[in-house]
Amino acid sequence: MSKADAVSGDGLGGLLDDARAKAILAARTRRLAERRIAPQPETPLEDVLLCQAGAGLFALPLVAVERVTPFEPRRLTPASGRPGLLGLASVEGRLRRVLDLSRLTGGAPAAPDAPGFIIALRGAGSLALRVDAAPGAAKVSREAIGSDAFEGGARGAVAEGPGDLPGRTVTLLHLDDLVADHLSAALGARA
Repeated sequence: MSKADAVSGDGLGGLLDDARAKAILAARTRRLAERRIAPQPETPLEDVLLCQAGAGLFALPLVAVERVTPFEPRRLTPASGRPGLLGLASVEGRLRRVLDLSRLTGGAPAAPDAPGFIIALRGAGSLALRVDAAPGAAKVSREAIGSDAFEGGARGAVAEGPGDLPGRTVTLLHLDDLVADHLSAALGARA
């Protein structure tokens, strides 16, 4: 190494100026830092039934769905009491308390004679949800914890699903929280 190289400090005979040396050093630092970041695990997908109630698109865990049938307003026996309770209906020979999903999620109540569907819930004390539409089964990825849409659900995105729904944001429903008041009443009626 010559005396001039020692003075310039780059060890390359003065070929690198200070700005270029800093840029190379910064790029090297970034590459080294990227190596230490562990690959993020892929977000697991949840199997759900998509349903629309009011202006919202919701996702029910598929394991919680027993049956989906057309809603027939004339076959509903109106009931009063708890908010969101539309009445009683027979679903495949079993009497169910029908709840208005739109009302339970803070939306406007469904019109009593509006068409829609009844979603019978598995293991939920003979409860069913009335929804405007049930586009079908889908796979949904849950967004980060803390992105709650409201008290009874969390945000997610449709990864695979029918029609133009992939990519849409949905509210993943926590059924236990959503129907807690109605579940205790339904179980109390059976005792």
